[in-house]
Amino acid sequence: MSLCIGANIARELKKLGITQGELSERSGVAASHISYMVRGHGNPTLATLESLADVFGLSVVELLAADSTSRDKS
Repeated sequence: MSLCIGANIARELKKLGITQGELSERSGVAASHISYMVRGHGNPTLATLESLADVFGLSVVELLAADSTSRDKS
């Protein structure tokens, strides 16, 4: 699942056109932790996922989803 989360974070960063550093500033999650997750490592807490999902305008479920088609329909 960690790889899925990392890929989803990377995809959402690209969609918003922001860097990991900017995501860190907006979410309050350390840039090093974001980088670690994007590389497919670690197990983020629910609070971390909520912070990231909020910046992306997603629910935690959408951020965790392996298939992004439901998010891309809008």
